[in-house]
Amino acid sequence: MKRCNFCGNTCPDNANYCDNCRQPFAQQTPPPYGNPGQQQQYSQQYSYNPQPAYDRNNAFDEGPEGKSRGVAALLAIFLGGLGVQYFYLGKVTGGLLTILLTIVTCGLWEVLTLIQGILMFCMSNEDFRRKYVLSTSTLPLF
Repeated sequence: MKRCNFCGNTCPDNANYCDNCRQPFAQQTPPPYGNPGQQQQYSQQYSYNPQPAYDRNNAFDEGPEGKSRGVAALLAIFLGGLGVQYFYLGKVTGGLLTILLTIVTCGLWEVLTLIQGILMFCMSNEDFRRKYVLSTSTLPLF
């Protein structure tokens, strides 16, 4: 005998609808093998969690924009004179200005981008996102 979930009426096992309220019976799957409580506990314990744990001090932690502080800092240290860190952050005008300033200053501008890369490593992820990713500034330097 089936029991209706809506009205509580009992119906024959071969019925597709409740005789009293005409609600359809849901297709029931057989219970899993073993102890159901144990299986539920197992599935909760080993369930997949797509959200990684947030680590404030992780230099390579990416924000929702997908811009990593560590990658931007390494680009500023090694290729800062070419403005690659600004192109990576989506600030094309800043990258072009960096190339121009590096040419005009005969490479001295690269010292400032080296310092910028070191400071990127030292700042928190929130400060990095606020200053470089979310900022509307064309050429955020320090």
